[in-house]
Amino acid sequence: MFSWFGRDRRRTGDVLHVALLILLAVGGLTLAFRTPNAAGLLLFTVVALALWRWHQPLDFLLAGIGVVVGPTLEYFATATGLWTYPYPSLGRLPLWVFALWPAFPVCLVRLTFALVPPDGKHRRHLALEVGAGLAVLALEIPLLCTFGTAQPAWTLAGTVVLLAPIAFLMRGVHAALMLLISGIVGPLCESLPVAMGAWGYPNPDILGLPMWLPTGYALFGFAMVRLALGADAWLSARAPRPGALDGAPAL
Repeated sequence: MFSWFGRDRRRTGDVLHVALLILLAVGGLTLAFRTPNAAGLLLFTVVALALWRWHQPLDFLLAGIGVVVGPTLEYFATATGLWTYPYPSLGRLPLWVFALWPAFPVCLVRLTFALVPPDGKHRRHLALEVGAGLAVLALEIPLLCTFGTAQPAWTLAGTVVLLAPIAFLMRGVHAALMLLISGIVGPLCESLPVAMGAWGYPNPDILGLPMWLPTGYALFGFAMVRLALGADAWLSARAPRPGALDGAPAL
């Protein structure tokens, strides 16, 4: 393991940078959630640090997709009582959710690429990437908001059903790794703030979290990344960029 870290310091630095950003985000949110605007400023700093480290067009697209799609989920989830925030500042939402969601897909992709670098052999297609991302969002958000509270077991089954064709059709190490990281790291990052009362689920199953959260995170992370990859494919086709992060793996 130590020889791997020694061989590629850039990849090691990326892994450590993601770990630092997670610690800052989770720790800062846990300490400051009662003052949502202050927590928001802290998490916007996390986004800035992420984009300081990684600033390819794909990174900005990931952050942009996150700041749109994440709060969209938050709006419908809080409207239906899927989860609630005791300290909101913008309607039902705290300011910091608008910073948390841009950071998540950037860290997800960069951690995946640090662990298994892309080989540059995969071509990305706008219609496929965007269509897959929008299809997952169109199915997952209504599923969670309609059944997530009253029928958590059926919601878990539904997310597994959505994940099955993704895992089958998009076989590859990057696809599996991104789904795994999203499904594991997301709930782990939620566990401490939820335990401290930053937000809550009405019918939790394990450690204050619903049983469908890992598969829900895997799907949502997948959808955001696909949308960003589609936008990046469109930009690359219009103006090829020397030295850009080409060949991002299909999920």
